Amino acid sequence: MREHFGSFLADGDLGNKFRFCEVEPLFNSLDQLVFDFQGVTNMSDSFANACFGTLAEEHSTVVLNKVRFRNCVHGIKQSLECAIGAGIKRHSQWAK
Repeated sequence: MREHFGSFLADGDLGNKFRFCEVEPLFNSLDQLVFDFQGVTNMSDSFANACFGTLAEEHSTVVLNKVRFRNCVHGIKQSLECAIGAGIKRHSQWAK
């Protein structure tokens, strides 16, 4: 992730573009997607929600089985958990 965005993943618009252009095309064709946060020290809620929350909203709990995160500092883990949890909740609300 650092190679794409630097040490601070801040811009939600870039997170959404990354999800749409880079992640979504691979999502169904790969058994597992790994996001490496080595060297990333911080991530905004805007980026987390736009990239990973929307991914979870689109694919629900499949994200939990397919996506892996490596080398996350504590704050990034928390942001990911919140964004993915909210995305799955939104998915289930749409399914009703």
